[in-house]
Amino acid sequence: MRPNRRSPVRAGMLIFPVLALTFALAFMAMAEKGSSSSAAVTMQSKIEATIFSYDGKDFTRTKTTLVTEDGKSAVNTKLEHNPPAYKALVQKHSYVGETTVFGRKYDAYYAPLTSDDGKLTGALFVGVAK
Repeated sequence: MRPNRRSPVRAGMLIFPVLALTFALAFMAMAEKGSSSSAAVTMQSKIEATIFSYDGKDFTRTKTTLVTEDGKSAVNTKLEHNPPAYKALVQKHSYVGETTVFGRKYDAYYAPLTSDDGKLTGALFVGVAK
């Protein structure tokens, strides 16, 4: 009988694309601003991140750096169903593109999280404020 354990490879495989996207977005922001200093990127572009859980219908923010429009933590808020990111995630696809979250525009990367048996269990979000 095979032991029931989580595969660290699955989570590890997501780390590289998330980091790569984060750095790519930061360098794009730096290039758009005409700056040659990496410190300028840190000061001008804030990177946000979220871990979502998925219950079969909703993606709920369980850990996040995002705040709502009234300045409160966005923990326990749900990803809206209308954006293309939601539609991609429920099909177990990643989404890369522009998105608006709590009234702010981001260059974003969403990635689905799945269990060993392929069941959708959550998602990751990394975004750079525009």
